[in-house]
Formats: sequence, structure tokens, C-alpha cells
Amino acid sequence: MKQTLKSTLVLCDLDALMLGADGNLTQVLRDVLQLFTARGGRLTVFSQKTPKAVRTILGSVSLAAPALLCGGTLVYSFAAGSGQPMGSFVSMGDDFLTKLPAAPGIGIALQMKDGATRIFRMNHALERHLRHEWTPYLLTKPDGVSSSEVLRVLLYQDAKTIPALQTFEKALEEAGAPIRQERLAIDCLALTPDAMNMGAAFSSVCASAMLSPENVTVLAGSGQMVDLMRLAGQSVAAFDAPPEVRLAAGQITCCRASEGAAAEYLYQLVRSSEGQR
Repeated sequence: MKQTLKSTLVLCDLDALMLGADGNLTQVLRDVLQLFTARGGRLTVFSQKTPKAVRTILGSVSLAAPALLCGGTLVYSFAAGSGQPMGSFVSMGDDFLTKLPAAPGIGIALQMKDGATRIFRMNHALERHLRHEWTPYLLTKPDGVSSSEVLRVLLYQDAKTIPALQTFEKALEEAGAPIRQERLAIDCLALTPDAMNMGAAFSSVCASAMLSPENVTVLAGSGQMVDLMRLAGQSVAAFDAPPEVRLAAGQITCCRASEGAAAEYLYQLVRSSEGQR
């Protein structure tokens, strides 16, 4: 807290901490963000979403550094309108996508290096996520997509009672595929290249902001940010964040995520900076 707002950067969990039930920024957070930036505060975000979806959600809110999007596989600068991919499925060969099983009730979405979302198998769960997350998409065929252009494969399951995603997990493990599997939700499994390095993504953000990791605060509400919390100088978790997130945090908010944990912490930074004048 001894540092000024201008000399620090807050990397905030957009999906878990900044959105209301409608999938948009809450009004109280918009008000605090306006105050925070007016006082010189610097903010960027981490999200599972694509650049177009995040831009729609943020609206007029500007970021002071590139964002970590698509689960950290894309370091994206909205100011430049371009991103730096942190990996791809090129080592799997172009036939990797065509070999994904056509399991009943499973939808498949691809997050691409250019920031687009491509769908080659739609289902109810995927359609629901796309609508709620403000994600534009293109329908495509797997044989028309190069594996080198794919950042992540997202699998969505319709029926929770049918362990279809577990079947995918087991098949990939038995095949020894160099793929990292991560559950984003009870009905969503993300596949990323095993070589994907969150540390490199974090370093890229620090370099663009011209700050050392010690001057970055990670404000987290989901388990996907634990690695980032360990890399940053300061880390904060929402009161109701998963146990592993709270254990990794140097500070815990009084508010739960849905009650305004992000607004609480950002306002706390503003008040602290005013006390230093």
C-alpha cells in the first residue's frame, strides 16, 4: 500500500469478480473503476473469454496493460488491437481436431490465435455459454482449421448425469497426449497445450506495463489464477474464493465475489493513496 496508484498494476479476475448475474459489469464496480482510474489507478484483467467478448463487456473501460485472455493463452492489447499467443496445438498435427470423438451431448469450441471463437459441434450447454458470455462465433469444420492456429479446445457437456467429459479426460491420459486439462465449470473442460507457460504470459504483461512483478497485484476469485498470484508481488482473494486461492493470497477481502470484492479492494487502494498525500 506504500506505492502510489500509478506505480502499481492490478490484474483482476474479470469472470469471477467483476460481473453481475447478467454477465455484465456491475454498476457499483463501474463507479469505483471511474474513481480508481481518475486517481491514476492502473488495471488489466484475466479472463477465460475472447477479446471480442471482453471488449463488449468492458465498454468504455480502458485497460492500462495487455489483458490475459482465453485463460492466459493470449496476451491481448486492446490499444494495439492485437495479441501474443502463448502456445498452440501445432505439435499435435492438423489431424488432431478431426480425431476428437463425436460423443453425444458434447459441444466443441475452439479459441483461436486471432481472438475468434470457432464452433464445429454445437450443443445446448455451449449455446448457453456463448449467449451468457457475450461471445461471437463462427461455425466451421475441423478439417478446415489448422492446429497451429488453435489456442484452446473447449468441451461442453449437456447432461450432467452422463460422464462424457470424464471419458475425454481418460482417453487423453491413456493416449499420453501433451495436453493440459482444466475444468472451467461443471459442464466445461478446457484443453490447452502442455507447454503453455503462465509465467511467460505474466512477464509479457509486466514488460508492457514497464513494471516489475513486485509492483503487480493479482486480485483473484478463481483457481485458474493461483499461478499468477505466486508470481506477483501482492495477491488478494475474494472472501468466498476456492480454498487454494485463499491460501495463496496475502490478503482476503471482506466481501464475497458477488457482493463486490473487486470494488471493495479497488476503493481501498484509492482511500490508501489519498492518505499518503
